Amino acid sequence: MLVIENVSKKFAGHNGIINTLEDVNLTIARGEFISLVGPSGCGKSTLLNIIAGLEQASGGRVLKEGAEVREAGPDRVVMFQEAALFPWLKVIDNVEYGMKISGIPKKERREIAFHYLKMVHLTRFASSYPHELSGGMRQRVALARALAMDSDILLMDEPFAALDSQTRSILHIELQEIWRATGKTIIFVTHNVEEAVLLADRVVVMAANPGRIKKEFGVKLARPRDIDNVDLAFVAGQVMQDLKEEVEKVAKAEFDSDWSLKKDTFLPNPDSNLGNGI
Repeated sequence: MLVIENVSKKFAGHNGIINTLEDVNLTIARGEFISLVGPSGCGKSTLLNIIAGLEQASGGRVLKEGAEVREAGPDRVVMFQEAALFPWLKVIDNVEYGMKISGIPKKERREIAFHYLKMVHLTRFASSYPHELSGGMRQRVALARALAMDSDILLMDEPFAALDSQTRSILHIELQEIWRATGKTIIFVTHNVEEAVLLADRVVVMAANPGRIKKEFGVKLARPRDIDNVDLAFVAGQVMQDLKEEVEKVAKAEFDSDWSLKKDTFLPNPDSNLGNGI
């Protein structure tokens, strides 16, 4: 469905040219759920924006079903970290907004909006304004708005990062159910490794600047998944091992060359005789 070929992105900075992305290659199948993880500044969000058509690559190209992506389109909808709702519009009108711009008749878009509000369990708040909702509820409205466009690809840029852990857990469950029900292709950017493994079919680890694909992890765990599951924790640990190297590279560059991650001293050596004789 989506092919990313040798995508690079360069920016002009105060200290010269900055290579944000370099030769990124990735193929994503229809209906696949992909999570992108990587250290801060590795170009995860930039790559998402290039796929969305919000930014142009400096080199390479993105192909959707064989056609090159050159601009934004309704077939690729982005959901950002902030809900970005119009505060003067009611919930139902926010969900309808994209459809209204697309020229969908009012009766039809109202039916579609209520369908997706029901999917995110917010129908009784259809006439409320964004300021009357909690942060998690606003994100659910943003998700309903994105789904209402009936795009082929849903691009999610750390949509749950600002939420408390309980709300995030609820949205994890809802997103898995919605993905299964709709069959959308989802590309999900996150800093949270457990979240990435919980949601995705495949976790893609990006290397530090210049951003590129370091490693991919297939997640073969049964769904629905529980973030406290021991098998999920095992896969997350494998992902974290690769990610930790990249995080350390960024930290060394930002602090000094002598900086290093301290080894975990909490767990004892299994070969030690700690507790022997107790």
